[in-house]
Amino acid sequence: MWSVTPDEQAVSKAFEQESERIVGLVRGSRDLREPVPGLKWTVGQLAAHLTAVYLTFGATMRGGYQDAELIAAVASAVAVADGARGLPATVAAANEYAVEQLAVDGPEAAADGLAVNAAALLAVLAGQHDLAREVDTPWYGEGRTRSVGTLASLAVTESLVHGRDLARAVHGDARMSQASAAAATPTVMSAMLPLLLDANRAEGLEADYEVRLRGAAGFLMRIADGKAECSDALEPGERKVDCVISLDPRAALLVGFGRSSLARAIVSGGAFSTGRRPWLGLRFTTLFATP
Repeated sequence: MWSVTPDEQAVSKAFEQESERIVGLVRGSRDLREPVPGLKWTVGQLAAHLTAVYLTFGATMRGGYQDAELIAAVASAVAVADGARGLPATVAAANEYAVEQLAVDGPEAAADGLAVNAAALLAVLAGQHDLAREVDTPWYGEGRTRSVGTLASLAVTESLVHGRDLARAVHGDARMSQASAAAATPTVMSAMLPLLLDANRAEGLEADYEVRLRGAAGFLMRIADGKAECSDALEPGERKVDCVISLDPRAALLVGFGRSSLARAIVSGGAFSTGRRPWLGLRFTTLFATP
């Protein structure tokens, strides 16, 4: 499946910066039992989730991650899921398993675990020569694959959004980096949104969206017959699309992760739409199941 291939240096720099921020926030926390605003997790559970992301993605890039219990948990979620709407269920099952396995007692231990696995992911990412290479990702469902570049970009966006969550929990600086968001968001959106398209919500819709991410790469998304496919952004003078969506990468992440509404992004200038059918921009975010 096509997706934007990130710049290796930019995505590596972004992950190094954002993972270091995560480690610092966790190390500086007073109590892992503190609740995280807006989430059902505590600081410790969120740290365990991010440790699992770094560990799993690094191992997958290195040659494959296999955990029979994780795969069984995901398979159980898939068995009761309904199409694209089931992907959030598989991700939730993987998260629940990971949080149980990697929970620790104190901030220092949690921060050390994060730091070790972040360093390992950075090391293996530095040795990747083809970020478009597909690897097995069973936590997204049986037979699912994603590219190395997608995993690297997901590690960045997970760190960005959850870094904001952690900062709010420990009363730190919750602002997200524009440069880090720009390095990773196009890849994450183009790789993951087709998996999350809800065929029922998209029933009867046939449209071409051009997604323009400010200061970052853009892409084209074609929605038809209950499916979504992404491809390279249009060159000047090529055919017109139905709707052009302009997004600040940070606003795109906050809306996509359910931390903000599209209406708020529009009011703040983080999103707007143009084109032959600009009203389709308001429908765009409703078409996808939210993890």
